[in-house]
Amino acid sequence: MGSAVSKREAVADFLRSNVKRIALAIAGLLVFSLLFGISVKTTFVIILLIVAASFSTFYFNYFRAPVNFELVKLSTIVAAVSYGLLPGLAVGIASTFFGKVLIGRIDEKLPLSMLTISMIAVAAAIFDAADITTLGITLVVAYNITMFAITQFMGGDLAWNLPYEGTNLLFNVLLFAKVAPVLLQIIR
Repeated sequence: MGSAVSKREAVADFLRSNVKRIALAIAGLLVFSLLFGISVKTTFVIILLIVAASFSTFYFNYFRAPVNFELVKLSTIVAAVSYGLLPGLAVGIASTFFGKVLIGRIDEKLPLSMLTISMIAVAAAIFDAADITTLGITLVVAYNITMFAITQFMGGDLAWNLPYEGTNLLFNVLLFAKVAPVLLQIIR
């Protein structure tokens, strides 16, 4: 438990010591979005999706079991469908990276996770007219199969990976069946 407390303190210290930089980055993003004709609402929603998805894995600091409940895929797919490829890529890559930083899991799988979530964003942007539930579940299945295969190829533990990817799949099926249609209506 001491490790989880020290990680939480490290994240809190990081946020406290960088609050001015974070505020400056947000202001810069807003100015950038206005210069390029992206609405403030869209910019705000994209930032909100990145923050929510990044922090959705924070429970890993306290709970060590092969269970995976996260919002990265939902946020990425919804952003790509609603706003296009570049916002989808931004949400997917940023939330994957920051999520891993927040839980202290910068490892050899991070670039592969970022590449795979990028492919999911591309597919979501291409098939943006598809039903969000069907599209989301299909892309989550593709992501989970890909990451499961990569993890196993890299010597992963089957007893860990099966429930880890399985719980993630079930959680995302529920998200895309119940939450994604409503979320899509709200942010469009």
